[in-house]
Amino acid sequence: MSRSAIRRWLTSPLAWDLLLGVLVAIWSALFLRLFWPGRVNVDIANQYLQATEKIPYSDWHPPVMSAVWRILIDITGDPGSLLLLQIGLLAAAAWGIGVLVHRSGAPRWVSLLGPTIMVTPWVVSQMTTLWKDTQMAVAILLAVVLIMITRFVPKTWLLWLPALVLLVYAVGVRKNAVFAVVPIAVYGGWCLMHLWRNRRGRSGVSATTGSESPETSESTASSAKKGRPLLLTAASSLIVLLIIAAGVKVTDAAIASQVEVEKTGQISQILLDDVMFSVPDAELKKSGAPKELTDHISSARDKCLEMGEIWDAYWNCYGKGESGRAFSPLAYQDELKQLWLDEVVSHPLRYVEYRTAVFSYYFFTSGLEYWPAEWKGEAEKAGFEPGDPKGDYIFKPYVEDFALGTFPMLFKPWFWALVAVVLLGLGYRSHRRGSGGSGSVRTRSFWPEITALAASALCYIFGYFPIVPANHFRYTFWPALALTAAVVLAIAMWRRRPDTTKNGSAHGRSDPDRDAATPPGSASSKSES
Repeated sequence: MSRSAIRRWLTSPLAWDLLLGVLVAIWSALFLRLFWPGRVNVDIANQYLQATEKIPYSDWHPPVMSAVWRILIDITGDPGSLLLLQIGLLAAAAWGIGVLVHRSGAPRWVSLLGPTIMVTPWVVSQMTTLWKDTQMAVAILLAVVLIMITRFVPKTWLLWLPALVLLVYAVGVRKNAVFAVVPIAVYGGWCLMHLWRNRRGRSGVSATTGSESPETSESTASSAKKGRPLLLTAASSLIVLLIIAAGVKVTDAAIASQVEVEKTGQISQILLDDVMFSVPDAELKKSGAPKELTDHISSARDKCLEMGEIWDAYWNCYGKGESGRAFSPLAYQDELKQLWLDEVVSHPLRYVEYRTAVFSYYFFTSGLEYWPAEWKGEAEKAGFEPGDPKGDYIFKPYVEDFALGTFPMLFKPWFWALVAVVLLGLGYRSHRRGSGGSGSVRTRSFWPEITALAASALCYIFGYFPIVPANHFRYTFWPALALTAAVVLAIAMWRRRPDTTKNGSAHGRSDPDRDAATPPGSASSKSES
């Protein structure tokens, strides 16, 4: 290649995309080096023992994570393979966001914010540990990025298959992920509706070429615009949700066909909290429930209140399950459920007061923002290598002393809920402005993705109202990750010109850095924006 050809290639969009990939790969390799094979707590240790077949499978934690972990161990022979999967999913999503931002016409420095998602303190804090919450979050984010690609890049509809697999995995590893997935499914349904309408429009144009007058073609296009986009979006969204639900059912059935999964009735842990902390002692004893159950609840409540705890009674004061072992089923589960129906559901105001108190504590506080290597007891009990503690000397001050100490709101649900509301407001304003647009060709818009991510984060936060068991930051990780990505996309929208011609220039001016990006294609029509 000539020197000028080499120079052109080095300044080409492809070269910049590769540079973004190199940055993501370097950071991933460094992170894996410092935190291999991943941090483990009691929940993760239990799933690891299931994955290695040292204990039977149970449904206290969704068994799909243990099953995936078992497959990875069979392939690689290393329990750290789950950390590799976790980092790999996030790396692919961060790189994809950087490339999409770059190719949308934003300055190159903005595209660097895609890989930067991986180094933010609230992301670093959770990626060290093999939480099912983290697995869920990175799976959803990569699914959104894959759907984005199908929206912007022609003939990439096959990426819907891994996107759906990732969404099925997200709901499989954490059942309340359904709150986060519903807005994503609506976004996916909207994308499918637009893909179908655009393809139908292209087919109509092709069919009328040489056989119909311009007036007829214009009439066809006008009638297409008078369709029912809301109905089509709702139908498409429902199809996406049904596919995800069916995928979860099929996955659970496939696992159950291979291994016996013990039924533990984990939902009774939430029912126990509701009964213990919302039903007065006098009514509890008059309820007609077995005396052994009501006495146990009454004595455990006194113990919890002395500890200053009004939730998570199973772990804090009840003594765990019937056998006293962690994750063992509660005794009198049927009687507890009937007690909940009789004394909790029948007093909705009392129930709402209790759940409001619990949710308020979760919403305005946070805990367990970082899992240090020194908390390695459960890992050692499970025979899981605790890993090198040197990573803590680098990242624990960054997360706890710098970020948490200086900007504590970054780890609080209320902050991310506020960010979500602001982004939704900006998205609505953009929609109102776009609905009366002038008809000029516009750059591809990220507002549908920003809206979907913000709505998903908000739904997930408030979806914890009836079930929140603690104020751990891992329960807020998906909103933090989703809104970080949404903010990057919003900055990309803000830093580029709103209206461009087909060759990428705006108002007769040119910008070498912007022009280096690939100009919008046919997928960035005004209606799709």
